[in-house]
Amino acid sequence: MPLSDHNDKKWVYRPHTKAKHEVLGKYLMPWTNKLTSYNLQAEQENKVRVVDCFAGRGSYADSEGADPLDLEHLQTPAEYPGSPQLILDRLTDRKNQFDTAECVFIEADKTNYNILKETLENTTGIAENISRSYFNGKFQNAVLDIVESTQGDDCPTFFFIDPFGFRSLDYNVVTEIGSTPQFEFLITFMSRDMNRFLQSDDHQEALNTVFGTNNWASAIEAYDPKNWIPLVEYYTDRLEENGPQKTFEYMISEPETTQTIYYLVFGTNHPNGLKTMREVMNHCGTGEFAYAPKQPEYDREQARLPGTGEPTEQFLLDRFGEYIITFKKLVEISSNERKYSDDTESAYREAIRELERRGEVDIQRISSKETGIQGEDLIDFHESKEFIG
Repeated sequence: MPLSDHNDKKWVYRPHTKAKHEVLGKYLMPWTNKLTSYNLQAEQENKVRVVDCFAGRGSYADSEGADPLDLEHLQTPAEYPGSPQLILDRLTDRKNQFDTAECVFIEADKTNYNILKETLENTTGIAENISRSYFNGKFQNAVLDIVESTQGDDCPTFFFIDPFGFRSLDYNVVTEIGSTPQFEFLITFMSRDMNRFLQSDDHQEALNTVFGTNNWASAIEAYDPKNWIPLVEYYTDRLEENGPQKTFEYMISEPETTQTIYYLVFGTNHPNGLKTMREVMNHCGTGEFAYAPKQPEYDREQARLPGTGEPTEQFLLDRFGEYIITFKKLVEISSNERKYSDDTESAYREAIRELERRGEVDIQRISSKETGIQGEDLIDFHESKEFIG
């Protein structure tokens, strides 16, 4: 018989929990920086919102093999605090960058909900300009109320969707979130559990709900089984059909065997969101927990391109050889087209610096001085015929 969601055996803090929280915590910092700057440039109310869609109890009953991430500002009665405290702590760290931040905590299990509310009400150190609201009910209902009442127009909103299992991942709800302007999400996609029940008659309706179709079984067969477990690739492709314009995945695996436990699936409508999450995920990891492209058996694309130069430099020459382009736009396009390479903004900066040294590009420095390379600096490839800004 399945354990109830409030059973203490479900609330054990493990290394994969820490890896997941590390991605969440590290992304919230640059997300707040960029979105509050956007609010100011757009001359709109400087407000942000974070929705923890499966907030749980805000407290783990025990730990096994990992200690929770440090909270820099909060004091909480929970010995092993969860994602709600992490969200509040990271937003508190950025309190001077927004006028208000709204935190919404949704939890369906009544026992967990009561523990959550009591725990957070007794947590101190939360910035005064951060509000908290709680919903005891299914995340689908509360989230759709937020979508319908705001239409994504009032402020940037980040959704952390971290359910037990996969039955609650309603495709229609997720794509409604993902297609809404100013909305982004991070989903725990339980691919290992799904693979276990692909042939189970009792789970077909749940899988139909996850993928938003009853034709998923035949569609998945078209995906290369050597190219990761095909479920996550099929899922992200399905999301992009009706939801966010861009998605990205991060593999969480067992520390000893590197067997995949689940993926974190990120969705955004803004290329800067994709670039930022790529860089966050690239620098995360606990022990042997891995950003998948760093494991050769899970290589998502052929990073090395034909040519005489280093891979990144040759890619830039091949891709942008006919253009004058701002460094900011170059990184944006490269991050989108090479989603699963290890290259981050700093790698592209170093590659451009090397191309400049070799005399293969000229740089008109606008944002930076002397040898720096920043956002609006113009990179002039010598065969340039067109400008991309």
